[in-house]
Amino acid sequence: MRDAARSSQSRGPPLSSPESSTSPGGDAAPIRDSQPPLGTPDTRISAASSSNPSTADEEQLGVEMVEAALGHPRREGRVPYYIGEQTGGPTSTMHICSTDHVIPKHLLMPAAKQTILTDDEKAFLRSKGVYSFLSEASADSLIRAYFHHVHPIMPILEADKLLEYHRLKRLNEYNLILLWGLYTIASNYMPAEVYENEGFASRKAFRAEMFSRAVCAYHNTGEKNNLILLQGALLLGFWNSDIEDHMQPWQWSGKAINLCQILGLHRDIDSVGYNSSITEQQRSLFRRLWWTCFWRDRWLSVSLGRPLRINLDESDTSDPLVSDIAIDLEGVPESITSAYLPRDLPRLAEYWIQLIRMTKLLGKTLTTCYQLRRPKPTISQIDALEAELMRLNMPDHPDPMLALLVTFYRPCSVEAPSDLPTYRQREWQQEMQGKAMSAASKTCNIVYALAQGNFFSYAGPMTPTLLVPAMQVYLLNCKFGDALSRRLGLNMLNMCMMILEELQKTYSVASVCRGIFGKAIQQLFPDDAASVSLTHSLPEPQQQQQQQQQQQLLLQGGTSSASSSSSSSLTVAEQQQQQQPLPPVTATVADPSLQLELFSVNATKADFIDALTAEASIFTFVDMLNFA
Repeated sequence: MRDAARSSQSRGPPLSSPESSTSPGGDAAPIRDSQPPLGTPDTRISAASSSNPSTADEEQLGVEMVEAALGHPRREGRVPYYIGEQTGGPTSTMHICSTDHVIPKHLLMPAAKQTILTDDEKAFLRSKGVYSFLSEASADSLIRAYFHHVHPIMPILEADKLLEYHRLKRLNEYNLILLWGLYTIASNYMPAEVYENEGFASRKAFRAEMFSRAVCAYHNTGEKNNLILLQGALLLGFWNSDIEDHMQPWQWSGKAINLCQILGLHRDIDSVGYNSSITEQQRSLFRRLWWTCFWRDRWLSVSLGRPLRINLDESDTSDPLVSDIAIDLEGVPESITSAYLPRDLPRLAEYWIQLIRMTKLLGKTLTTCYQLRRPKPTISQIDALEAELMRLNMPDHPDPMLALLVTFYRPCSVEAPSDLPTYRQREWQQEMQGKAMSAASKTCNIVYALAQGNFFSYAGPMTPTLLVPAMQVYLLNCKFGDALSRRLGLNMLNMCMMILEELQKTYSVASVCRGIFGKAIQQLFPDDAASVSLTHSLPEPQQQQQQQQQQQLLLQGGTSSASSSSSSSLTVAEQQQQQQPLPPVTATVADPSLQLELFSVNATKADFIDALTAEASIFTFVDMLNFA
């Protein structure tokens, strides 16, 4: 079957109209209200159901499902389908009907007919730019950026198909969801001349337009292939732009995980015996998709302070292999791979395997140290997890997991193990604090080296949030340390703030992080707040309250005497504090709206800093700031 697919691909993708083609490789989505043929030998449709095309289609699906499960499909299977476990539904029925045949859980169902869009639907898509394709030069640059910077850590697309469409200059026939989604994430790494040549003023504006087109295609092209929808959701899951959108990655990740489990990618394809209907290339793709969803689930959980969605106890999918990335490139001409793929892709594939292993340990760390309803871990549990972390290594990179180490050590420095004697708790906490500080320092050393080498143009969407654990450690130092530690911690925070200022040119989440930590620095160091260059000054709670009172008096038609009376009720010290000038604005940065509405609450200093330093995520405490 794989050879047949290769043969088909060598002849090039099937020609089709770009306005109706929504699936790569010729996989078509269902026609709306299509009338199935009557009287065919492979269907048994009653007179009542034949008058209802929808009912007939549903019955046909059931018939084809059984035929595929029994190994006698009447049409070639292309679309993956998971029949589920033996808790009920089709799986139990099939097992009852078949006593001498092992029923596979994963099937390839026949591809349905192509979606036919109405003229109005096409006009809507055209008005949203979905059919306004980029120039050949821009597409070439973005595809190269995707393969160099995205595919090695998120290998969710079939590289051979994408490269073949591009080689034949027929990207307009590639799946529109995947095309615009690819452009969205690759735009983080494209040269500036790409968006300039396409008529955009900034990288952010270009990326926002690519995302808008991808979302429009996702919801309005009638795509029914869950595999395509899964790939599209993963591509779109790196988007966040403003206050309202900062949870978009979490929403898209949830959609991707749901589709993964609908398709059964969390289960071993050969759990009941070798499934010959699934090719090796498809197996590799399924593994890559599942483990990419897992990776996104764990890191988004720690970044956004949300619960884990994937329970590995319910999954038996085998671990990913280096060959899972290489298999797509078999048969691709060397001239193509050398032009678009990184030369060290085999090594990058090994790094991807290590990234998944690291992500598993991150999940263990979150369940051990952060889960809501959990027993306090014991010394042996902490030691065992730390030993696993220390065994993880990466060629040429002695410290590949600093953010993970900070995430692990920080709660241990506050909460002692359940079986640790009281007299040893202080010593334990100091040891964990030292280890967390060491990891944070190494993180900042790496960030400094990246800045010195001018490598931030290659930073990924997760880079700003990976800085957060180290910044939280320095914030703790600023709160609890002695005078020297506080000053050193402030210096390191200021360096991180400068890094975030650079990153916010590309990533809006960096602006959010910068605004949050800017507020924290002001709370701890009011005399040094001017050293933090934010777009807007951050008013103190009392000043906010006075401003609100004055605005209310003006709205109510209050007189100057009323204002004077209100002012006289304050103590002399409070009036003096209100008269102190606010820190001046020392710089203008991108996305001011991200830092405007963040501070319109009257939270106490202690509550604010406690919340910011106690959680794995800076966003966990944001509800207190009316930021959700």
